Amino acid sequence: MHLRRSFKTCLSVCLLMSDSVVDSSDSSSSGHRATLLIVFVVVFIDLLGFGIVLPLLPRYSLYFRASHATIGLLMASFSAMQFLFAPLWGSLSDRIGRRPVLLVGLAGSTVSYLLFGYVTTFGRHDLLLGLDAVTWLFISRIAAGIAGATIATAQAVIADCTGAAGRGKGMALIGAAFGIGFTFGPLIGAVSTSDAPTLALSDDEIAAIAAWPDSDEPADMALVEAYKADLTSADRAALRRYLNVPRTRTELREALLEPPSAVPGFLAAGLSFVALLFAVVRLPESRAPSGAERAGADAEAGRGLHVRRVLSHLRSARFSAILLAMFITTFAFAQFESTLALLTREFGYGDTSNFIFFAYIGFVLLIGQGVLVRRLLPRVGEWRMAMAGVILMAVGFVVTAVTGEHLLPAATLWGVLPVLTIGYSALTPSLQSLLSLAADSDEQGAVLGTGQSLSSLARIIGPYVGFRLLGHSAALPYWLAAGLIVLGGIRIAGLRSARKQ
Repeated sequence: MHLRRSFKTCLSVCLLMSDSVVDSSDSSSSGHRATLLIVFVVVFIDLLGFGIVLPLLPRYSLYFRASHATIGLLMASFSAMQFLFAPLWGSLSDRIGRRPVLLVGLAGSTVSYLLFGYVTTFGRHDLLLGLDAVTWLFISRIAAGIAGATIATAQAVIADCTGAAGRGKGMALIGAAFGIGFTFGPLIGAVSTSDAPTLALSDDEIAAIAAWPDSDEPADMALVEAYKADLTSADRAALRRYLNVPRTRTELREALLEPPSAVPGFLAAGLSFVALLFAVVRLPESRAPSGAERAGADAEAGRGLHVRRVLSHLRSARFSAILLAMFITTFAFAQFESTLALLTREFGYGDTSNFIFFAYIGFVLLIGQGVLVRRLLPRVGEWRMAMAGVILMAVGFVVTAVTGEHLLPAATLWGVLPVLTIGYSALTPSLQSLLSLAADSDEQGAVLGTGQSLSSLARIIGPYVGFRLLGHSAALPYWLAAGLIVLGGIRIAGLRSARKQ
């Protein structure tokens, strides 16, 4: 019932937001308006699957006893593939059309999520074609990153269907799809998992717990400690939260031996398949044949990462502070977003509660970007909005770090997440606008492309560094993020006097 209500609410929000954007665009063709709506729905459904799977990745890896460094690489592999393949998909769509590229991407997402769901049914020692579960998790995430890189092609469809005046509002469709998908995806995932504690048990410990006889006697912490003496603080917190409700020894045994749920992976695959069928039936080709040659030339010129161009922009006094701030901001938030699943586990939250945390972030991000920042930015200006974002993110990371040190209660996370997320919502578009304002009209594309490239690199490096630091302390990633945000804020603060000069 709750899933049905959430899905109906999701569809209602989708239709309202897409109607407002489409109606305000420059497209005079009803066919173009229909195409925009179809692209919105396709991207939204596909991102529902992404929102379902992402929060569980670190916990699945924990079940298979992967190290923190391995989990960091697993999280980074998706962004790395998007960084490499987005320009390639874009260039290909300029030559053969948008529709076939989007269809291939949706088919790839379906297969990758199907593989992910299948792999999560493995035992720790199960092999497929000689490869273990962690290796197959990497393969599934790499495939999902390659398939998901077609988001840039969806943006190209919007560019095909809108004029110059309506381009920005048309592009807002992708942002709306991200926000709504990342809000309701975790909510859908929450009803397909349980809050059973996930402990990093050895094979001997699993065998010993499996041998517990059936018993209706009350379970307690001492029962687990008798079989596992090296319980971490996260293990103890998970057990305490689970045992807050009276449990029998049989119930505790079944909870500790419960493998990761395969439902989220299969559910994500099903949603991507629905999006694929919808696109096959309803999505038309938007690329105009007459513009193919020119589009191909433009794509060729902007393909990939131009190292010399990036270095020249980083050396430029006009751009260096803004580009550095963009990299730092994205790096810090990528650390936070990727390690959140294990931070919540530190306080005993199970898989269902973890999904709720991610849905909470998605909802605040949607409100922050779609309502607060959009209305306030024209009034207060980019510099003030950027500084406000720096202050909010710095405060948010410090409070998160103090909470990770167990100096504040776990409930503090519910209050600090909106501070962090709204700060990120304020800072990111402000920096993009400042970068655009600093560039001349004939270098807009190149400079903004450099900013996007640096942000992509930050999303690759951030999760890996975050998980390595998390292996030493639950608070260390957020202390580093707070320090980096302060350094970025100092650079941004200097932009005001530079602009006056």
